[in-house]
Amino acid sequence: MNNRTIIFLFVFVALLMTGCKERHNQSIDVAYQLSATAPDSALSVLNDVNQKKLGKAEMARYALVYTIAQDKSGLDVDNDSLLRTAYTYYNNREDDSLYAKCEYYMGKYYMLNDSTELALDCLQKAADASEKNGDRYTQCMALEKYSRVLRQTNPRKAVEVARHAETTYASIPEASKSNIVYTKLNVSMCLLFADSVNEAEKKCKEAMSVAYEVKDSGILSDVYQDMASVLAEKKNYKESLWYSYQSCKLDNADQSSKMLNLAWSYLNADSIKQCNALLNTIQTENLSELYTAYYIRHLAAIKEHDYSKAVSLADSAYHYLEQMYGNQLDSKQEYYNSLVKTKYEEGIAKGKTRVLSWLIVIASLLGLAIIVFILHSYRQFKSNAKFKLKTEEEKLLQEEKIHNEELHHKEIQLSTMRNFILRRIDTAQKIQELRGIKTDSVPLTEEDWEEIRLFVDGVEGDFVTRLHSTFPDLSDDDIRLMMLLRLKMPTKALALIYGISEKSIKQKLFVYKAKVGISGEKTSLRTFIEAF
Repeated sequence: MNNRTIIFLFVFVALLMTGCKERHNQSIDVAYQLSATAPDSALSVLNDVNQKKLGKAEMARYALVYTIAQDKSGLDVDNDSLLRTAYTYYNNREDDSLYAKCEYYMGKYYMLNDSTELALDCLQKAADASEKNGDRYTQCMALEKYSRVLRQTNPRKAVEVARHAETTYASIPEASKSNIVYTKLNVSMCLLFADSVNEAEKKCKEAMSVAYEVKDSGILSDVYQDMASVLAEKKNYKESLWYSYQSCKLDNADQSSKMLNLAWSYLNADSIKQCNALLNTIQTENLSELYTAYYIRHLAAIKEHDYSKAVSLADSAYHYLEQMYGNQLDSKQEYYNSLVKTKYEEGIAKGKTRVLSWLIVIASLLGLAIIVFILHSYRQFKSNAKFKLKTEEEKLLQEEKIHNEELHHKEIQLSTMRNFILRRIDTAQKIQELRGIKTDSVPLTEEDWEEIRLFVDGVEGDFVTRLHSTFPDLSDDDIRLMMLLRLKMPTKALALIYGISEKSIKQKLFVYKAKVGISGEKTSLRTFIEAF
């Protein structure tokens, strides 16, 4: 064989290999470039691609780019019918440039469908692969989602991962301040789950500082909502209510979740009327939000001591909880049925019927285990909720009993002092009569007034001190009259003490209304002072 023949064969084989290589689809390239800035345009380009003419590799690329464009346009990837095609192809191709992105979106899909272990596995692979190839943006997204999944099971590790995401994103030259805000908020929420409330508040304030620079009402609304959650955990309900209210006020989208958060804040601040009024305006079909709304109403009814209404609202909350678990159960079953069917068809095509039978058994057992877990979780939740309701009712009844006993004891003390003064007046009158002196006045000594002041301050929760603080223009004589009214002294006794007629006392009380700012109201001075 001469040299010409060898060269010819070499060129022929090269041409044959080139001809066998799958053709690169340029429309997918264009769509991939558009997905970051114009995802709707990317979807439009992809919809015009003839999928039947795509080979295995290009079909996998098409499926992944389509998923990316959907996600960027704001649609959650909660159906894996298309994404599964990409995942099947890229799963064992760690050196491919799209491997990390595919693992990330598959992890996000599992996260949205409560498949925690699978989500953690995919997101960990996505973070490692993107760090290896220098794709810090995908790495940050994977770390952020990874920390969110970890919050429930390992909050301390979640904090570590969230901080890694924050520092990694901050190192990107073109990092946007908007995304910096959300990386800080993610760290704050992870710290909150890890019971590091003070650190969570500090990190949230950092996010708020950057949000003020961004000047985006939607972003600032999200920051305020998270700050409200942190402050509620610190039991600083007044400030929590303020931030929650501002969050709803800034959010033009009128999100139900933020309105529910505001309703929680009203409840914590004992603003029951505002809480119920806000809940009446929320319109949603989301079962989770409906359950939360009725549960808040249930707690509000307990605070109002309306226990029959509380029980009714608890039943409504449980109804939506049952629906929520039922839908999740149906969704899980549908997913596993679809998975089994897909694997079965692949097994038939590849002649792996034995492997397929094992997959069916495993999937069925996994589905059964999930069903059992969900039912157990629901029963446990219902049992805990009933126990909590019973405990709260007993606690409220005990508090009411103690409160009534305190009021009774207080009334006895007031009655004792009132009778003491009346007896002293009566005794003074009798002494004057024995001496042959007629008088309409029985004044109290300075010692008497001091004793009355000390008694009223002690029994009535610093009444005199509070009165001085609220109405600083009142004189000592004015305060003394208020003390006698607080002791519920009758008009006749007041007339004797001040040496004037009962009619004059009534006029005096009417004039004194102006001194405490109720001159134009129907409330009497006596009623006002007794309730002060």
